[in-house]
Amino acid sequence: MHSPVALPAQHSRNTLPIAACMLALFTTILTSHMPTPLYAVWQQQWGFSATALTAVFSVYVLGVVITLLTMGSLSDQLGRRQMLIPGLLFILGGAIIFMLAGSIHELGLARLITGIGTGMVTGAATAAVVEMEPDGNWTRGATLSALAFTSGAATGPTISSLTLRWTDHGEVWPFLVAVALCLLTLALLLRADWPAGLGQRQQDFRLRAWRPTPIKVPRALLGTFLFAAAAISLAWSTGSLYSSLGPILARELIGVTDLALAGLFAAGWQLVAGASQFAAQRQPLNRLILVGPLLLIAGVLALAGAVWQESVWLFIVATLTTGMAAGAIGVVATVTIARAAPPAARGAMTSAFYLAAYLTMATIVLSIGFASDRVGLVNSTYGFIGLICCASLGIMLLRRRAQP
Repeated sequence: MHSPVALPAQHSRNTLPIAACMLALFTTILTSHMPTPLYAVWQQQWGFSATALTAVFSVYVLGVVITLLTMGSLSDQLGRRQMLIPGLLFILGGAIIFMLAGSIHELGLARLITGIGTGMVTGAATAAVVEMEPDGNWTRGATLSALAFTSGAATGPTISSLTLRWTDHGEVWPFLVAVALCLLTLALLLRADWPAGLGQRQQDFRLRAWRPTPIKVPRALLGTFLFAAAAISLAWSTGSLYSSLGPILARELIGVTDLALAGLFAAGWQLVAGASQFAAQRQPLNRLILVGPLLLIAGVLALAGAVWQESVWLFIVATLTTGMAAGAIGVVATVTIARAAPPAARGAMTSAFYLAAYLTMATIVLSIGFASDRVGLVNSTYGFIGLICCASLGIMLLRRRAQP
């Protein structure tokens, strides 16, 4: 008689802190993806190379990696909210520097600071949302986190593209939105009544005694972790291409001359990926791990055709198909890691999970930028397509790891 009432009450108490954590993740990823349509504008204004552009994009990963390697497990000891608030302050600082940037060096500084904030927020926010699901539904918690992530990734470049079209200072206005969202998120995090016993500061923890420690994955879960990390890395690889060089790819290889429209391809990819995550959450993992890679292979082959024929329509097909594929693979990865991670190591294991994804993303982007300056954007794109096809086949061969 009592239990049917207890769960809704607990759910009601958790609503505000879950919303605050999801907004923190949304705002963080939105800010990190906002520059995507603006890289082509800055490149035209300041005249830097493709290698320099991808280096600016990838220095963000340096900030994330530094944070995850040193503070990945800190939220398990210090507390989730205690990690989220300073992380949001870094995101706020990065948005302000982006807004005032006047050189490529300042863009690099903004990306680095944003990366540090992202490293602090992503692991803590994802772990908190999973922990606060009142009925222990880890699949729903992981899916909510993934949707907040991909929604932010889609909204950021959309705002930037629209301001390029409708305003005279399209490289400034988007970051005012980011600043406002950061302030709102900080207010919610401070106001939320955090559930007792979930992600709180450990009683015996002393900050003065804390030392950075390497991220560790329990040996018994190493196989499951490697599968999940490989899956999320594959899901993010195509997204990293769209996020860094997508507008330039659309302009130089496909023939889309409107910079605002070119930027919307990156937003469209993220939106499709997020929608497919929502649609795929009720599907069996074994089905998704076959359908996702096959769709990804079809999508990158459509991308090859779009480059070869300079076809906008094939580029649209490639964007939609690879986005759907990445969403399906992303669900497999996030659900697998959420089910496998024990509570005491969830923050550390989640951070390690994102660490693998960010390192892969940086490697892919830098390689494409470096190759583009030497063998051309067309050839480097074809090389990327071949790599993704091989990686997709490899993930399907490892599909038995999907069940922890």
